[in-house]
Amino acid sequence: MGQILGFVYAIFLILSNFGKTTKQILFLQTISFLFKTLHYYLLGGISGFLTSLISMIRNIIFYKIKTNKLWTIFFIIIYIIIGIITLKSFYTLLPVLATITYTLIINYNNPKYLRYGMFITSLTWLIYNIYIISYSGIIIQIIMLISNVIAIIKLDKKH
Repeated sequence: MGQILGFVYAIFLILSNFGKTTKQILFLQTISFLFKTLHYYLLGGISGFLTSLISMIRNIIFYKIKTNKLWTIFFIIIYIIIGIITLKSFYTLLPVLATITYTLIINYNNPKYLRYGMFITSLTWLIYNIYIISYSGIIIQIIMLISNVIAIIKLDKKH
């Protein structure tokens, strides 16, 4: 079941690459995080589960209001705490590193920067998915990387 939820998560995550506004990207990613959270929980990826859960809440807040330094610091502190309490190896820190990176990039409120940030975080999540043996997660991140490159070429390189 966890692998199936991973593929549902993938659909919304890939669609988020093609959002033309920050709000569209955040909305689609928030839906994606719902499935991603369940996916990692069922696979026993606790750091992935907790960071995804907090990221879903973060995206809801950032969708409703403009991001600011206070919210950014608040979420980064929560991610660091998650990293500390779930630390088992370098690999369990990868979701924390990915979500901190992405949280910082959201502050630019620029879809181009979001797409580049999603590329970096997808690489990090790919390694984590290999670590927890999430077949759907591995496939998702490879597709995400490819779709992200297409979106960057199509939407960002034209300008």
